[in-house]
Amino acid sequence: MAAKRPSFATKLALLWARRQARKHPPGAFSPLAPDSRARILVVNTTGIGDTIFATAPIADLRESFPNAYIAAFVDRRRLELLAGNPRLNEVIPYAGKFRSLRATRDRLRGFDLAIIQHANDPDVVPLVASARPKAIIGYESHTFSLLYSVKLPPADRAGKAHTLDARLALTRAAGAAGTHWHAELYPSPEHQALARSALAAAGLEPGQAIALNMGGSQASKRWPFEHWSALLRLLHLRGTPVLVLGGPDEAEGARKLLTPYWDKGRSASLFGSPTRALAGRLPFMASAALLTSCRAHISGDTGLMHAGLALDVPTVALFGPDDPDWTGPYPRQSRAVVLSAGRPAGERRKQDQSLMGAIKPEQVFAALESIATGSKP
Repeated sequence: MAAKRPSFATKLALLWARRQARKHPPGAFSPLAPDSRARILVVNTTGIGDTIFATAPIADLRESFPNAYIAAFVDRRRLELLAGNPRLNEVIPYAGKFRSLRATRDRLRGFDLAIIQHANDPDVVPLVASARPKAIIGYESHTFSLLYSVKLPPADRAGKAHTLDARLALTRAAGAAGTHWHAELYPSPEHQALARSALAAAGLEPGQAIALNMGGSQASKRWPFEHWSALLRLLHLRGTPVLVLGGPDEAEGARKLLTPYWDKGRSASLFGSPTRALAGRLPFMASAALLTSCRAHISGDTGLMHAGLALDVPTVALFGPDDPDWTGPYPRQSRAVVLSAGRPAGERRKQDQSLMGAIKPEQVFAALESIATGSKP
């Protein structure tokens, strides 16, 4: 398959990067000492899941360099994921592609080291480099690696490396231990209060319900509605209550899923109550906080799945087009089961909606039983 051609914006940014590399060649870098007071910038300007993954290397850096000043540069839409994170001294928002460049560059000045965890937009790494950190660490496969002082070889995905292993390799190159694999989230008191209110309105106590997350960033990553419906029948027969989560796009589907079980004439029969269709009704971090009050979480490969794992919620993770070895639960994650229909080669798998459909409701129900009893298969 032919390589993807760079966009015009990427070509322009590369022209700048080549000139910058000639004018200011990347400086040499020596790993930091444990007592270092270096100013470290962690760069991750992509999606929810990627930002949650970045919290593990941030924790690794803080544990390795307790006296360092550590900041994160993240997409402005992901700020709530790092709000209240005690590992960080500062969070700097990325305003979006080619927006607020001068003001952002000013905030990025003065760092000794920048670690490029994940950055897709073509202006991100040039923007960081223009602020002149003393050194940049990243992967040699990245488009702008000519600006890096340390360039690591690509992760061994054929050898089933996890994305967290790749991210921790970057902190190890900085002199950190590179061992803190567990992502971290810190829901605010306000988000925890919203979660408690939602649980009470649903007539549930902590530890009763199974969370069903219908979300997915694209159709091929969503479990079919009829499979959710079949699973709900099995849970109803068992008398296991549910909460249906997701984003605004899943709100109608959540209500439709529960409607057959809602008996308006019997107030004691709350299984299908509209108060339990919470898709699109809570901020992301409130939904994450709500997961900690659920017995388990069933989800496709979504940001909320990663949030639940960061909060140690027992999880059944459903994978279709993407590789669970790379972005699924970390191998050492407790009480997490991955169900996958396999991954055919080629880019077409990204649009293949049949992959998620191949995961049967009975498989999910059995996996749920295994993590509920602590007997991970």
